[in-house]
Amino acid sequence: MDNGEKIKFSFEYYDTNSTDYCISCWSKEQIRKSLKRLKEINEKSFKELLRSRRVYHFREVNWEKTTKPEGFDDTRVKKMAAFHFALLGINKQLARVYGAYSLGIFYIIWFDLDHKIWPTPLKNT
Repeated sequence: MDNGEKIKFSFEYYDTNSTDYCISCWSKEQIRKSLKRLKEINEKSFKELLRSRRVYHFREVNWEKTTKPEGFDDTRVKKMAAFHFALLGINKQLARVYGAYSLGIFYIIWFDLDHKIWPTPLKNT
């Protein structure tokens, strides 16, 4: 249960086997900006992220609508609620972070630079 404490990030289950969703493949500037965004998000609680879901596109993952219908590979993470959020200002707002949330900790699993995991139709085109 969220008691209003700031969200904590963990890389305990970060998928180091995935080259498609690894931040190390991003440019230095994209990585720098992403870390800045993570620092900003780290100042918020889970409840605050839910309330500002339109800003950060913070949503629970519906795996059936993604290119990864089986979800995360790690069975330990499959037991947790999966969420994603936008890294604002990175790659024209396409960049996303996918992870699992439990007991105040957001476990970062994937960095999706091009919004490929959960593609959405373009708006206003």
